[in-house]
Amino acid sequence: MITQSLKSKIIFLIFSVSVFLSSCGNVTSWGFDENPDTGDLPEFRLYLSEEELGTLYDSLGLNVEASCRYESDLSDMPYGEGRINIRGFTSLMMPKKSFTLTVDNAEGEAKYALDAQGDPWIGYGLVMYAYSLAGLPAAQLDPVALFLNDEYLGLYSRIYLYDGNIDEYYRESGDLYKIKVYDMGYDIPLQGDSEKKYPDDEDFTTLNRLLANAAQMPSEEWVQWVESHVDLESVADYMVIRDYFGMADTYNTNFYIYAGDRYRIIPWDNDHYFDMDSPVGGNNLITRRMLESGEFREEYREKFNSYFLDETDPDSLLPALRTYGDELAVLIDAAALSDPVFYLEYEDFLAEQMDISDFFDTRADRILEDQDWQDFFENDSTEEED
Repeated sequence: MITQSLKSKIIFLIFSVSVFLSSCGNVTSWGFDENPDTGDLPEFRLYLSEEELGTLYDSLGLNVEASCRYESDLSDMPYGEGRINIRGFTSLMMPKKSFTLTVDNAEGEAKYALDAQGDPWIGYGLVMYAYSLAGLPAAQLDPVALFLNDEYLGLYSRIYLYDGNIDEYYRESGDLYKIKVYDMGYDIPLQGDSEKKYPDDEDFTTLNRLLANAAQMPSEEWVQWVESHVDLESVADYMVIRDYFGMADTYNTNFYIYAGDRYRIIPWDNDHYFDMDSPVGGNNLITRRMLESGEFREEYREKFNSYFLDETDPDSLLPALRTYGDELAVLIDAAALSDPVFYLEYEDFLAEQMDISDFFDTRADRILEDQDWQDFFENDSTEEED
C-alpha cells in the first residue's frame, strides 16, 4: 500500500530529478537506505508526520514551514522540536535539497542550514574554516549523516545561520545585510534584492551609504571615508582569504555586510573557488576600491604574506588548513562512498582531495608568477598618491 506520504515523496523526487535531467529527457532516482555505512560521522535525524511532510514539499515553492522533531549526535543539539523548510536559490534545481531548520532556545530562536554536501565535499568547509582562523565570525560546517523519518538522505553539513551572534562577536550593535545586488559596479548599486537580517526594520540606510559611496566617491574622498568608517584589518582578513582561494562567485552576492561601529564583510556560501585568474582585490566594487587606500594595501599585503606565501611564518594558516582538510576527509570518507545521490561519485571525492593538496602546494608560486600579483607585492603598482 502506497501512503500519501510516499506518493508525495515520489512526486517530489521525480519533479526534482526531472528538472535536473530535463535536457536528456531522462528520469533517474536513487534508493533509500535505513542503515548506511557512514563511519564516525554524527547522525542527524528529522521526524515529520505525513501531513507535515506535505508541508515540507510545498515549501519548495511556497513560504511555509513544516513542524518537526529531531535527534542528533551533536552535543549542542541532542534533541528537540523545530520548523523546517527547503532552502536555496539555484540549488533548488538540484535533486539533493538543502533545508533551513529553526529551533527555539532560551534567547528566542536559532536558525541552521542543513546544507547538501558533495561536489564539493571538503573545500567549502575548508574555506570557511580559513576565515575563522583569520579571526572572522565565519559560520562553520558541521558534517552530519542526515536522515528523514529514518531514511538516509546523504552527507549534509549543519551551518549556524548568521543572526545576533555577529553583534555578540564584535560586542557592539549593528545592521546585518545578506547581499544580492545585481547592478554592482554599473549604476548606483543600492540594496537590490539584499535582505536585512536584523534589526527587523527594513531600513537599508547604512548599506546604501556604503554602496553609493563606493560607486560615486572620487578616490581621495573615498580613501578618507573608508579609513574612518571601515574596519580595515577585518576586511583585509576577508579579502586575503577570498583572493587566495580564488572565490569565483562573490561579485554581487554570497557575502554579508555588517554595519556596526565600522563596516565589515562577513563570508557566506563560498563553495565556488580555485579560480586561478582571480585578480588582486577580488571582483566586486567594494573590494576593488578598498585597494585605493595605502593603509589598507599595507594590511592586505602583510596578511597575505604571513597567511599564505611563507608556510614557515608563525602566522601561516597553511599547516592548520592542511590538517583540517585531512581530518575532514577521513571523517566523511565512508559517507562519501555510500551517498545515495546518483551523481555524487566517490572518485570525485578522491579527486577533490588531490586537487586541494595540489592547490596548497602550488598556489603561492602561481600567484608570484602572475605579473599583476608580482607588481602588487614587489612594486605596489596599484598605489596612488594620497
